[in-house]
Amino acid sequence: MSSVLLVARERDLAEALELARTVHGSVEVVRLPDRYRASTSTYLTPKWLEVVRRELEGGRYEKVYVYDTLSPRHVSHLMKELRVPVEDRVMLILAVLAEHAGSREAKMQIEMARLRHQIPLLRDWINRAKLGELPGFLGPGGYALDAYYAHVRKRMSRLRRELERLRRIRERERARREEAGLVHVAIAGYTNAGKTTLFNALTGESRATGPELLTTTSTKAKMVPIDGLRAVFIDTIGFIRDIPPEIVEAFYATLREISSASAVVLIMDASDGEDVFRVKLRESLKILTNIGYVGKPLLVTLNKLDLVDSSRIARLRELAESEVRSDLWPYRVIGISALRRVNLDSLKSALLDVLGNARALPQTGGPGERAAGPRASPAG
Repeated sequence: MSSVLLVARERDLAEALELARTVHGSVEVVRLPDRYRASTSTYLTPKWLEVVRRELEGGRYEKVYVYDTLSPRHVSHLMKELRVPVEDRVMLILAVLAEHAGSREAKMQIEMARLRHQIPLLRDWINRAKLGELPGFLGPGGYALDAYYAHVRKRMSRLRRELERLRRIRERERARREEAGLVHVAIAGYTNAGKTTLFNALTGESRATGPELLTTTSTKAKMVPIDGLRAVFIDTIGFIRDIPPEIVEAFYATLREISSASAVVLIMDASDGEDVFRVKLRESLKILTNIGYVGKPLLVTLNKLDLVDSSRIARLRELAESEVRSDLWPYRVIGISALRRVNLDSLKSALLDVLGNARALPQTGGPGERAAGPRASPAG
């Protein structure tokens, strides 16, 4: 595997390193201070540009990742100064998604996102080539870039048509399941919180799991009867902080599975520090709101109960209840361990309750269970 240099602020470093190490064998870091203010024209100020340039001496790294959103001007300037390929946070996330992509649809979605992200950069390169300012090591001149730009546009049109066709198929399949009386329960949440582990525990499936971020790139649905309720559980792509719009657009069909669900199980990692937990919860709730999942049941599920004590679960439960707005979602907060199959019956009981089943969720239960918020209206 290749060696890369990662430029990131301290607050982003853990996430950035985990992503970079998924696709590259060796990752070295240049740490920017959290208060670093990027230059509008060059991103890296002369001081930090020199720091990165020194790290690149000897040709040890084949690429530089800047864990931020870079403008075309930023990329062109940095490539000209550093004379190596430079990619931003979006391209790193897409590289990780591509590493885990299994289905044809996932691969097309990732390619579409990558091409959408590259289009502005190609336009900038074409303009620079005409002005004689293209970074020299890139090789092709303006004519070759024009031809490649036309190729990219055509490829995007083909991908868009095919993804739209697959989207319509997915919509028809969902409609047929709903007509047959099935209710859809999406398992959503921040990446690496244990969504696929919970999906496997509830359905008996054996989807691949692991400690890496963004291991799930396509949805998987399976029907499981719960005391007469026919629930279709859906494993979905993991959330990430400040999810890039290119990825939201490319994975529209996947995110649609969440926004159209009858209920969402929002799985949270209870082993995270409280500050990290709060940030991830807020980001997850923001994404749910942005994709249109409001007014329907939300089960905030504190996973990895086996790794923490009961007092911590109690604190995280209180934290979750202070963050979830009851006017946006009828909600419950439940502690579980998906890996150890702890409290899954409580989770199922809560689903039966919020989806309108006759059996109600007890107001008090085991150490990992608690009801909160207004009661849900019957759905499905």
